[in-house]
Amino acid sequence: MASSLAPGPEGMDQPGDPRRAELAAVLASDVFKRSPKLSRLLLYLCEKCFQGSAGEITEYGIGLDVLGRDPGFDPQQDALVRVNTHHLRKRLKEYYATAGRDHETQIELPSGCYAPQFVPRPESAPSESAERVGAAAPSGEGSAEAPSERPKSTALRLAWMAGAVALLLLAGWWFVAARREPAGALGRAADSGPSPVAAGAPTALRIAAGDRSGDYQDRLGRVWMSDHYFRGGTVFRRGAVPIQRTWDPELFRSGREGQFAYHIPLSPGTYELHLYFAETGVAAESMRNVIMAINGVPAPTFDVASDAGAVNTATVKIFKNIVPTKDGFLHLEFQGAGTGAGPSFLNALEVLPGTPGKMLPIRLSTRDGVYRDRLGQIWMPDECSLGGRKSSNPAPVQGASDPVLYQTHRFGHFGYSIPVVEGSRYTVRLHFTEPWFAHVIPGGGTGSRVFDLYCNGMTLLKNFDILKEAGGELRAVVREFHGIPASPQGKLDLTFLPVANYALVNAIEVFEE
Repeated sequence: MASSLAPGPEGMDQPGDPRRAELAAVLASDVFKRSPKLSRLLLYLCEKCFQGSAGEITEYGIGLDVLGRDPGFDPQQDALVRVNTHHLRKRLKEYYATAGRDHETQIELPSGCYAPQFVPRPESAPSESAERVGAAAPSGEGSAEAPSERPKSTALRLAWMAGAVALLLLAGWWFVAARREPAGALGRAADSGPSPVAAGAPTALRIAAGDRSGDYQDRLGRVWMSDHYFRGGTVFRRGAVPIQRTWDPELFRSGREGQFAYHIPLSPGTYELHLYFAETGVAAESMRNVIMAINGVPAPTFDVASDAGAVNTATVKIFKNIVPTKDGFLHLEFQGAGTGAGPSFLNALEVLPGTPGKMLPIRLSTRDGVYRDRLGQIWMPDECSLGGRKSSNPAPVQGASDPVLYQTHRFGHFGYSIPVVEGSRYTVRLHFTEPWFAHVIPGGGTGSRVFDLYCNGMTLLKNFDILKEAGGELRAVVREFHGIPASPQGKLDLTFLPVANYALVNAIEVFEE
């Protein structure tokens, strides 16, 4: 009598479904015991298949239900789902090449698809068995039937029952663990070689270099993969050294150094590459240079301490117009024989979907977190600042298209070192309001706050009085400057110097011209 592997009524799988027994065997294997996150992902995808809902699987749903993402998760900007699915696909192939090679039914996850397919063992399947067994297509259509006869021995029934019990226990564990494990953890690769990903729209990818046991979530909620796609080099980790110009010094306390390379699989498109450094291994400038090439083209050699302005100070190098080579990878090569006291190194890297020919706009606010304005534009916190301190005044501001931007400010004697692409010119737009001397401070008025502003040695504002510019009111004031060249280090160094009382700024925008 034939035994169907198709879902039963109401989309529920039938009792004794051998697909469940196979799933239980896979999840109980040593290959998957080492990776609880991939086990949860496989369980989630198969449960959707068993329920007849495979056509409803989405990257967004996986991000929320399995990988711990919040409702603001954007799959187009965060490649975590694709990366985890890619690793799951590799793990299944590893299992069926070893412990599961004799299983009559095997689980496949086709490239570019999130719906698992249950297929007969290739070497034992009849000619017509190329059909997928009990698998829902991405569109959600019904699945094929199994071969006509299967033995129903007591041993097999007991195996199915044991598998079902194991699966129920694992499902209960999953719902608990999915809420406890830090978001985005992946299995580490001790020496992870090239492994292409499915084609699609360009998405963001972040990698924290060095010796990390799992992925790292920074203070802004961004997830940095543990070290992947590298070859060679050695890892380093240094103690709790205070690091300037960053809110997240932990990202800069470990890294990879020596002679090493990253071969990063990317979908076709244009990207922007950000490389993160902080010199914590030598005591001064001119003691170490970083020598590297991008897709075989040498990049300018640079001294991290000099680039950042000091040791123990974060800096970022930005490269635009990055595209994968013909093999589908971004290749970064670091030369081990750096000059001076130490070898080349890297703390972290970020690959973002880019705009051909131009650097992505930079928007910095003095708020504590990421802010999305009324136009949907993202404002990052001003972590490239040094000096001064932040304050707030929630009083309503006149003439502001987005008043929230003017509710916080940085004041004092301070500066910003904003990383940009070398060799280009920029428009700098500054947002000001006078939160205190307009109404709060008795006896205030024009002349109460006066300051100068310089950028890369050029005077942008001289004896600037926000209140005077605002007509004595709590009103938004915007000043825009064009044709500002990047410094030789690829920075816009803004210096705010008090003349009378403290200098002040609310938000900053930078656009490549």
